Amino acid sequence: MSTLFMIGNGFDLNCGMKTSYKDVYRGYVKEKSDSNLINQFKRDISADIDNWSDFEMALAKYAGKFSDENELLECCRDFNVYMSKYLNGEMEKFQNIYNLNKDKLRTEFLRSLTGFYKGVSHNVDNIMKEREIADVLRMSAISFNYTRAFDLLFSDIYKNIEMSENEIIHLHGVLSDDPVLGIDNENQLNTSFLLSKRGKRSFLKPVFNENYDSERVRRAKFQIASSSTICCFGLSMGESDLTWRNEIIDWLNENINHHLFLYQYKLSSIMFRTADEKMDKEDDEKEKLLAEWGVTNEELLDQIHIPCGRNIFNIEKKLMEEKTQQGDIDDISNIENTTNIIASMVPAL
Repeated sequence: MSTLFMIGNGFDLNCGMKTSYKDVYRGYVKEKSDSNLINQFKRDISADIDNWSDFEMALAKYAGKFSDENELLECCRDFNVYMSKYLNGEMEKFQNIYNLNKDKLRTEFLRSLTGFYKGVSHNVDNIMKEREIADVLRMSAISFNYTRAFDLLFSDIYKNIEMSENEIIHLHGVLSDDPVLGIDNENQLNTSFLLSKRGKRSFLKPVFNENYDSERVRRAKFQIASSSTICCFGLSMGESDLTWRNEIIDWLNENINHHLFLYQYKLSSIMFRTADEKMDKEDDEKEKLLAEWGVTNEELLDQIHIPCGRNIFNIEKKLMEEKTQQGDIDDISNIENTTNIIASMVPAL
């Protein structure tokens, strides 16, 4: 039995990295360009920034303003270049933080890898324990991120283990090579023009992957098919990744013993008074998920788990706890020093 982690931007955010599209826009829209098209593009994003939380789908909708695919690709590439530079800076900051806090972050990361299934119900706990799902020798990952924050921690766990299956596949490329921005298929594009062969390769992620690195697609599909359990973390599985959402749906339908754990940040901090109240909330979220995914097979509800009231990979939280503890120690030290100074000023009786 093997476990596959599918990782999205929520992981980087949990590491304290400012990697949301809105974070990137803050600097991007202020940077002047020699291109009138790009400057107007930036003004339009700034004026309607709440509707640009998903850059790829927002650009597909905005594309109706372009006269041809060259304008679409010019804007997409300009943002890609700035985004890559910005994310490199965030990754460098995290690398420095990680180097100073390896032990505590490694502990939290390993706890999350081996305990991601805990807390849904005792029944789920028992099923996963029987499968030896916490065996780190049987874990792999697919990352939808351009950064290597997850890789940094994952490789640290496996640094003394030479096993090819413990790999991380970056489906959207990495900052140092081929960060891919785009949508899933041409039907999602709002334009009066059709994309050329080159346009499809540039803006349709499945087409780019097939032309640039079809092997990573093959490996990713193999990892999904070979897994008995998948844990999605920080991953919306939105319309721009429809291909991979459908892969997961097919995987669930293939075997009733396949289990999907889907973490959603909005549910992680909810407090529940009773276990049955928490289970009710999870049922509501699972039904909503199937409706959003267009799935009518309700039998899949028993195979899907959406943990409520808990979170994993609490990297930034662990760092903050350490700072708080250090602050308490410093406060105590200051109090002791002040007490000693006062005592030295009081004449001995």
